[in-house]
Amino acid sequence: MANTKKLSLINDAAMGEYRIEAYDSRKYNAVFYSIRELYGKVAQRQLGEAFDWETFKQHFEISFGKAEERKYTMEQLLAFAKDKFDYSLEKLIEYNQRSWQRREQWLKRQATYRKLELVEQPITRGDSSFVAEVAAEEIAY
Repeated sequence: MANTKKLSLINDAAMGEYRIEAYDSRKYNAVFYSIRELYGKVAQRQLGEAFDWETFKQHFEISFGKAEERKYTMEQLLAFAKDKFDYSLEKLIEYNQRSWQRREQWLKRQATYRKLELVEQPITRGDSSFVAEVAAEEIAY
């Protein structure tokens, strides 16, 4: 019989405060929230006008718990995502990244709309030309 060497894992406990969690643990929230959003979108298509995001989130929390509670293991979440959406870990991570990009774009649009609303507000006091210049400068940013 040939001797086979076993691969010993590196113990990074001495890293102390610099120690990081395993990859799966760090990606748990991304997987959890991707599943919640995907599940919600499918349910929204099925229910149409009757769908309510807040009510859905409450039902989702009852079934899945909160992300920080980690009611299910990463393996359980990935098996669920594979069964319901045919999504792997990689696809869920990509989906989560696109979701964050959409959210950031939405926030930028909202900030622009708020600045435009400030410009359209009627001037009630003070030098109107100065206020208009300040508003125009804010929009330029």
